[in-house]
Amino acid sequence: MNPTTGKSNSRKKGIYRIIPIPYENYPSIFEIDYNRLKKLGFKTLLFDYDFTLAPWKQQIDDKTIVLFEKLSNLGFKIAIVSNAPEKRIKHVKEKAGEHIHIYWRMHKPLSIKIKKIFEDLKTTPAETVIIGDLFFTDILLGNRLGLYTILVNPYTYEIDSFFKKIAAFLSKILYYTFFYTLGWLFRMLDHTIPNEFVNDVFEIDYKKLKDKGFKLLIFDFDNTLTTWRNEKLPDEILNLFDNLSKDFKILIASNGKEHRFHNIREELKRYNIDVMGYSLKPFPFKIRKKIKEYNIPPSQCVLIGDQLFTDIIAGNKNNFYTIKVKPISKHERVFTKILRFFEKIAMKSMREKPKV
Repeated sequence: MNPTTGKSNSRKKGIYRIIPIPYENYPSIFEIDYNRLKKLGFKTLLFDYDFTLAPWKQQIDDKTIVLFEKLSNLGFKIAIVSNAPEKRIKHVKEKAGEHIHIYWRMHKPLSIKIKKIFEDLKTTPAETVIIGDLFFTDILLGNRLGLYTILVNPYTYEIDSFFKKIAAFLSKILYYTFFYTLGWLFRMLDHTIPNEFVNDVFEIDYKKLKDKGFKLLIFDFDNTLTTWRNEKLPDEILNLFDNLSKDFKILIASNGKEHRFHNIREELKRYNIDVMGYSLKPFPFKIRKKIKEYNIPPSQCVLIGDQLFTDIIAGNKNNFYTIKVKPISKHERVFTKILRFFEKIAMKSMREKPKV
């Protein structure tokens, strides 16, 4: 949902159609959180082949076959989408089975041939993830079509060829050169994009979050739960926490000073709610350390806050599900008001993220 107009966006919005910045980046296909993708509603996975599933001009190994079996059991439709000739990838069906679809000579990043895949698999771009190692073919194609894009480092396991190692290294260097020049700005803006925009904490569909397997709710404090510098929670928030504490663990993570929360911390003990000051948002490490005490993985955490450049960035960097609420009041520090100006600019150009 577009926060400024209230109308639905496409993931291929604006300049992101021509900027090859992925939504996510992983060391390899084996580190991707596929359960999280399933939770977000994705049904189809498109994999590049060379340097994504296997070294260049080599066959996939047993580890990849096991991964495909796991993904198929999760209910994903799987296709290999390669620019290579058929002879290089036809062995995949023999190893992985007929449920793996293969497409060759796709001419990525051109999109003409790939549209046939959506018809064959009876799927849509909004339900599809493309995973590859080349940002200027796989990721650019995915962004143009409105797919969810994931970049992986070039496959280097068991490469015995010096030439292939050099090719993988050059691919990685090309991406990081782009990332740290033109691309860094867009990647930074990506971290400010929440999964959902709502008016306030009472508008959130907590039942849906529970049904999707989320277990920990992390709330910002100032202008999310109460007005800035207020040291008391309103009765309606306490009633909300009373209900939510039956289904979720709850943490309040604020950048405010610790002494502000002494009385609130005592009041919330009856709901088994912890309060953390000096959470250092947008830096993710202090919240990341705190949630380890709950033994809950990031994919089961939701962060709810009113600021893109502190709350949402911290949540996204920790791979939480993020929800942006409108600030309760306009009374806030000067620096925050400056950030609000840049929030308005960011919201005009941001691309949509998937919602549960």
